[in-house]
Amino acid sequence: MKSKTIARAGLAVFCLLIIIGSSIPGNKIPEAFALTPDKLIHCAEYFVLGLLIHHWLTREFQFNKKGNLFLIALLIGSTLGAIDENYQRLTPGRTPDFWDWVLDTVGVLLAIVVSHVALRKKTKKP
Repeated sequence: MKSKTIARAGLAVFCLLIIIGSSIPGNKIPEAFALTPDKLIHCAEYFVLGLLIHHWLTREFQFNKKGNLFLIALLIGSTLGAIDENYQRLTPGRTPDFWDWVLDTVGVLLAIVVSHVALRKKTKKP
């Protein structure tokens, strides 16, 4: 039970951090981020989100087929990326970008693959 609560809270807090980051007007983004490639930030941010989604799903639900877990985690992460990109329409100096959403989805996909590999290795130990 405690593990479910921690997984839920971690995911919720990270989603809140994404919303806060997307709420920063374009001209107020810290200079440290100006030196980092935008697409790399998106991929890394959503990689972490993908790990948290996968962690939450594995604790919250029982999946008979790992493919279902994979698809549901990808769908949730990609949808959150699309919502985040569209939310930026409301923030001055920010615009939604299709390629940002693509990299958000790639980050989630990479995280799910890494999570699956880690889980398989963990369950194969004698």
